[in-house]
Amino acid sequence: MAGSNDKLRKLLTTEVKYIIAIVVFVVGVVAPYYSIKQDVALIKQNHFAHMETMTKNIETNNEEIKKLNETQVQLMQAIAGNTAKIDIYHK
Repeated sequence: MAGSNDKLRKLLTTEVKYIIAIVVFVVGVVAPYYSIKQDVALIKQNHFAHMETMTKNIETNNEEIKKLNETQVQLMQAIAGNTAKIDIYHK
């Protein structure tokens, strides 16, 4: 009986080692996969936040450019009017 128990113990020990090795391998592969997946999701979220901020900045800059263009047109009209007046006074 003792020889039979030793064989059974060796067999069970070997099987347990294999099961532990498989579990460690699976955890070693699956855990980094989910970590990478989470990192990619965070990067996407950050990217979209930056895109929203940049879109708002672009809209603000476009409005400022329109205002500056309007001011430029008004100043050019004033300069043209003043230049015409100066020309009249010099004649």
